Amino acid sequence: MLGGALLLFVAAALVVGWGPAPGVTSSAAQAVLLAGFTALSWQLAQRQGQPARRRHFWEVAAVGGLVLAAGAVLRSVEAVGDPANATAIRTVPGILVAAGTGILLASMLARPWRLPRADRAQLWLDVVIVLIGAAVAIWVVTMIGRSEADRPHQALWAIVGAVILSVAAFTLVRMVFTRSAPVRALAGVTLALAVALFGVDRALNAEILHAPDIRAILVARMVPALLLVAGARFDQLRRPPARLRPRARRSGAQLPFVAVIATQAVLIVELAVNGLAIRTWGALAGSVAVTTLVLIRQHVVLADNDRLVARLDDTVEVLAGQEERLRYAASHDHLTGLANRARFDEVAGRHSGTHDGGRAVLLLDLDEFKQVNDTYGHHAGDHLLRVTADRLKGCVRGTDTVARLGGDEFSVLLPHASRADAVETAHRILGALRVHVRIHGRTVRPSASIGIATSGTRPFEALLRDADAAMYEAKRRNSGFHVADADI
Repeated sequence: MLGGALLLFVAAALVVGWGPAPGVTSSAAQAVLLAGFTALSWQLAQRQGQPARRRHFWEVAAVGGLVLAAGAVLRSVEAVGDPANATAIRTVPGILVAAGTGILLASMLARPWRLPRADRAQLWLDVVIVLIGAAVAIWVVTMIGRSEADRPHQALWAIVGAVILSVAAFTLVRMVFTRSAPVRALAGVTLALAVALFGVDRALNAEILHAPDIRAILVARMVPALLLVAGARFDQLRRPPARLRPRARRSGAQLPFVAVIATQAVLIVELAVNGLAIRTWGALAGSVAVTTLVLIRQHVVLADNDRLVARLDDTVEVLAGQEERLRYAASHDHLTGLANRARFDEVAGRHSGTHDGGRAVLLLDLDEFKQVNDTYGHHAGDHLLRVTADRLKGCVRGTDTVARLGGDEFSVLLPHASRADAVETAHRILGALRVHVRIHGRTVRPSASIGIATSGTRPFEALLRDADAAMYEAKRRNSGFHVADADI
């Protein structure tokens, strides 16, 4: 279908360029192409398994294509009777073309907007900036058409063309920024461009009448009809998904800057050609408005970036806090807050090797802890463990490490400590633990057995084994603590 349309366009262009009756050929070719668009639109409307909104769009597009084809047929008939005025816009065909383009635009604008909330303000600024840039171009085109109009209906057609161009520009901008077309993006953009070219034809109708080469204009008039066929075919080539979603990130983010460049270029050309004429003042006003809005847009972007950086900083801070809490939870006992076995081993590893000042390990086990648990319950046992941990921390130096290895078993690592230092620490611990504890209204007097192992050369694992054996010896003797004999 698309290949046939292209072949028809090329053949008609050759006939228009060098053959007789160029106006009739151009209008007839447009009628055939528009009839093909109508047939394609109806075929797309009957396709199964598509959303109702998409089906309705192609039904309305088929009606618009039919109206456009009727206008082209009437124009070809009138061109046969008056070939000298083949480029003039006739009233009835012109009305049919305007109505057909209006129907197509209405069908493309029927789909509701769905804008992402995160950057809605920036999106609206982008839309307005591009639309003002388009308005500058439309203003210049319309004023060119009106300047050549010597009859009221020609000026009216220039205004109609400006309206068509404005709505087509709005439709294009909307589809580019929000992907809200009821058809595939490429098809929607192609259809909107075709309608915009119909608007250009209407706006420049008076200028076209005075053009020295009508054959080029007649070839150009066939382009919108070809684009309509191409747009319908683009949507037919690949079955679209059942549900279209707007893009989270816009693909037209650079369009506002393109609009600034375009308005500046138009302003420069108008100043060079016309000086400070009314057309130039319109271009100047548009250029100032676009530049101002771009500056506002950049301010909004910078403010959004500042908020994003602040949120990222907050997130990093929260993650750092969570990481610290996770690291603490992985290395400390959740009940007592003391170091756990993994943390105790890690610290002991850092103190491995030969120490001239010696090194001591104390292993402590609460006596009759099971009886407290069985008599008063696990909450009472947990309370006793927390009290024991607090008292142990109060009996050691800042460089010492106190850990809960599990159950009611605790350990103390004393770096740079002699046998006498370890024994003194054991005495302090036993004295602190003998202080009465109130648990659920009952008085409990804790006691413990401590095993001590000291050495300046033995590995930590050996010291821990010796301290464990010494602890059980202290329990057997009921002596409170016992010092291992190895490497005293």
